[in-house]
This record gives sequence, structure tokens and C-alpha cells, in this order.
Amino acid sequence: MELKKVIASVAVVAVLSVPAFAAPQSESSFSALQGVDAQALSVAEMQAISGELNAFDIAAALTALAGGLDRFPRLQAATLRLADYYVTNAVQINAAFEKFGVLTPCKSCAP
Repeated sequence: MELKKVIASVAVVAVLSVPAFAAPQSESSFSALQGVDAQALSVAEMQAISGELNAFDIAAALTALAGGLDRFPRLQAATLRLADYYVTNAVQINAAFEKFGVLTPCKSCAP
């Protein structure tokens, strides 16, 4: 059952990260996003929903997730390898996050 949750989580992230668009309207087309308005978020709103975009926090979350995957040793090993990748390349990953303005302070690092 745990594998299904992991796969579902990945699928949800993939769907939510794909930009939505509406086709030009004509007599034979249908627009699913008709009437949807978008607005820019304030800085405070962005900070409140920014998440944990820090390589060390991502690695910590992956390591914690791997702890519950004992029934799936191959998935557990792959998750731990991915966590190790984030730790090994943390400087470059965090530099990219900072470049795009989404780097958050490390929540899993010791003070």
C-alpha cells in the first residue's frame, strides 16, 4: 500500500506542475478553464506557501520516507540514493533555488 501512496504523490506533483492552458474558442472547441481568474500573490503569501525548497530539507524528507519503505527494498534503496544525491550536490541545488528566488532557510539543519 505504501508504494501506491508514493506513486500517487509523484503523479499528483507531476499533474500540478504542468501548466494549464485553454484552447482558443471557436464553435467546435471547448474551454475547460473559461471563467478562471488568476492573481499575483503577495510576498507574505508566497513565503507562507513556499515549502521546503532547500536541498538539505529535501534530503531529510527523502531519508524519513525511506525509513517507512522496509517492505520495498529496491524503492527504499533508490530513495536513499536520491537523498544522498541531494546532500552531495546541495551547494549547486541551493544555488539554483536561490537564483530562482525559492530557496528557504534550512529547517532540518542543527542551529
